[in-house]
Amino acid sequence: MKNLVALVTCATLLVSSLAVADEVVSAHEDRVVGGGFGGLSGFMLGAAAGGPIGALIGGGLGYLAGQGVQAAAGLEQTLYVIEKDDGSRSRLRTSNNGLLAGQQVQREGGDLTALNR
Repeated sequence: MKNLVALVTCATLLVSSLAVADEVVSAHEDRVVGGGFGGLSGFMLGAAAGGPIGALIGGGLGYLAGQGVQAAAGLEQTLYVIEKDDGSRSRLRTSNNGLLAGQQVQREGGDLTALNR
């Protein structure tokens, strides 16, 4: 009897994980990581060189320069908006550029895998 209960429990868990499929709502190019790194660096350098005004100017210029450096290095990411079966939406940044809007995906942490349907 214990084996039957364990078998039914395992089967239920396996089937429930296969039934959950998320859908890609939209995909956009994203360079926020480079902008954030450049903005913080520019903020610190600007503050050291020009005080509070230098911090603001350095942060803004650093943000723009950081995005440009990320694009020039070819390290752009893709921001996916994912909709779950319950209607909730989440955002995920990844280097995987092969997914399209409307495609069914399976999310495992920070990794998206396309489902063949």
